[in-house]
This record gives sequence, structure tokens and C-alpha cells, in this order.
Amino acid sequence: MITDPVVAASRDCGGPVAPAGRASLGPDPAARRRASPLRTLTLLVTGLILGGIAFNVWRYWRDTRPVADLRMIEIWIGNQEYGLARKELREHLRRAPHDGAARIMLARVLAARGNLAGCTRELHQVPTWWPQKSEALYREGQAYLLMNRARDAEAALLAVIDADPLHPADPAVFHDASQELLSLYATEDRWDDAHVILWKVYDRATPADRPTVLAMRIQSELERIAPTESVRLLRCYVAADPADWEARRALANAELALGQHSEALRDMRDCLDARPEDPCVWRDYLTMLQSLGELDAFNAVLARVPAIAETEPDLWIFRGQARERAGDCATAAAHYRQALELNPNLLNAHYRLAIIEGRLGHSLEAAAHRKRWQELQEARSELRQAFGAYFDAQERLPNDSPELLASLKRLASICQTLGWSRAAEGWSRLAVP
Repeated sequence: MITDPVVAASRDCGGPVAPAGRASLGPDPAARRRASPLRTLTLLVTGLILGGIAFNVWRYWRDTRPVADLRMIEIWIGNQEYGLARKELREHLRRAPHDGAARIMLARVLAARGNLAGCTRELHQVPTWWPQKSEALYREGQAYLLMNRARDAEAALLAVIDADPLHPADPAVFHDASQELLSLYATEDRWDDAHVILWKVYDRATPADRPTVLAMRIQSELERIAPTESVRLLRCYVAADPADWEARRALANAELALGQHSEALRDMRDCLDARPEDPCVWRDYLTMLQSLGELDAFNAVLARVPAIAETEPDLWIFRGQARERAGDCATAAAHYRQALELNPNLLNAHYRLAIIEGRLGHSLEAAAHRKRWQELQEARSELRQAFGAYFDAQERLPNDSPELLASLKRLASICQTLGWSRAAEGWSRLAVP
């Protein structure tokens, strides 16, 4: 009987016995492979548990550690320690996201570090019910203007002007926001929009301030920003926001005034492609083509004016002029009458209609339109002199002076003739001693 010496030795030593015919060389490889996925899973679960514990410990520390109060952060801002202030304000807002005071402070920090985009984002997130929301909107508008984003600035400033009457803006904030908005409208030559804001300012003004607002209404007719001054800023607006079509339309008109005809036509065509429903774009484009003598293009564009734009009275004047050139006086007269239906104080419409009615043999109608044209022409000619006389009398004379009161009545009469009824009413009230 033959005995395997290895097996015998194993038995003698009390160790494990390998099966016959195979040496015992360590753990079974198949068993090792079966154990590997289980070990990996165990390690993974253990890691996740330890990671979760560590994360919860960190989160507990983050949520319970003391955060500097806003008074201390204000001191840091005063000392220009902006990094520390920003870090603590971020944590403050993480815990209290509706704290408007902290958001306004963070906006200040970001602005001080040159991050105007971040500044506007924080100001925009101040809750609508926060007591300083109007101030935040005003600052947001200012920041957008510094970024040359006129369209966004206008939206923020209008929100101040049109605030809930039950929660009106602080008078000082309202005043500053209205001045910024009026300046923007002056740059973009948007006087109809400026007049709307002026009357809102007038309604909120004290009796002592109302003469100033009325004077601004007259100045808006007598003074304009030179295109050499406005074109630089308008180009910045368009470069910062190519979709700001109000700025681009104003830029096109300024370029036309400076003799940059190709640039003006290009920009106005871009406006028309983007805003085919805007009556002002059609009006300005047709004005441009007519001033350049491009009558074929003028007629082609006039034929494309959509019905939605027919609320603009100047478009009816253009139609009347086109029919005049075609020899159709009856239709031209109808178009001029339509323009006067929309705005009865159009100087040019009365002038053209007086001529056309005369050609048609309507002498009474022609005389009436000629008389109205002369009244408007004389009133516009007198306005500057009357306004200057009022300012001179205001500076030299007491409020109850007959000369000052006479200058007020004259301004009221001129405004009434021109069809500016609210201005006429305002000047008339000032003329009552």
C-alpha cells in the first residue's frame, strides 16, 4: 500500500488534508472570486455611511455656526473688507433668502467689486413686499445704465414710477428714478413717453414743485439733445443689447441727422424686421425715405404698412402726400382728415388740407384749416419768447406781481392753442393769485 508522503505529513501534523492527487496551494481561487463582489459592496456601503456622517456633521456645523450680523457686515463694507462681507452675506441669505436688507448689502458689495451683473441679480431678487423694494429697483436701474443696458434700466425705473399706490415709492427715490427715466427718454428722443412720466411726476409733486414740472413740459418742446452727443451713447446701448429696438431706432435717426445715410437705413430696416407691428418704426422709416428723396422705396414701404400701425397719424399724412403726388386730391383729403381725427393739432395736416380743400372747391373748409394752421404756427413761434418772459418775471418779481401773472396766463393760452390741455390747466392755476 503506497502512501502519499505529503498527505501523510499533513495528517501527522493535524493540518488540512488536500484531496488525493492535488497539492494544497492556498485558498480556492473560485471562492476568492465569489467573495470579491461582496467585499466591494461592503466597502462601498461603509464608505457611503461614513461620507453621510461626515456630510451631516459638516452641514450641522454650517447651519449652527454663528454668522456675523448685518451691523458688523456694514462695518466690514465701510472698511472695504468685501471678501469677508460677501462670504457672510451669502451664508446669511442661504439661511434667510427673503431678507431684502442682506440682498441690498450684497448688491453693494458686488458693485464695489465691479460685478454689476451680479449686483442687478441680487437687487432684482429683493422681495416685492420689502419696504426698500423701490430703492432696490432704482439702484438696479442705475446699475443697468452703467452697463449700457438701457432697456433693462427702463423696466426697473418704470417699476418705481408705477409702484402700487398703496405702497408708493419714497418721494426722494421716486424723484431720482423719474429724472433718470426722463434723461433716458431724452437721449432716445422719445418725447411722448417722457410726457407720460412728467404728468405722473406732476400728480405727485407739491404745489411748490409743480411750476418746475410745467417748465420741463415746455422745455421738452423747445430743447433737444444734439445727435453728436446722443449717438455715442446710443451706440453703446445697441452694442450692449442688440435687441434694444428703441435704442436702435433712435440711433438710426441720429445717424440720419449726421449724414450717415447707409447706417441709418440699415438700422431702421433692422427695427422694422424685428417690430413690424410698431407704428413708430413705420413712421420713422417713411420719414427717413422721404427726406432722402427715395420716393419709389417710400411708396413701396407705404403700401406695406399693416392695419395695426394705422393709429399713427403721420402715416395718414404720408398717404395723403402720396395720393397728392398721384393727382388724387379727393383721397388725399380723406387721408389728411383721418390724420386730424387721430390728432387735431397737426400743423402739416391742416396746411395740406387747406390747399387740397381749395383745389376741390371747398372754400369754407379750406379757410377753416388755413385759420387753424395759422393759429398753431403763431403759437409755436410765440412759445419760446413767452417761456423766456415767464422765467425772467419769476426771477425778478413776487408771486402776486401782475407782470408774472400775465406771463403765466400767456403761457396757458399758448398751450391751449397748441392742444396741450393739461399744461394749459396747470399754468392757469398758477395764474390765480
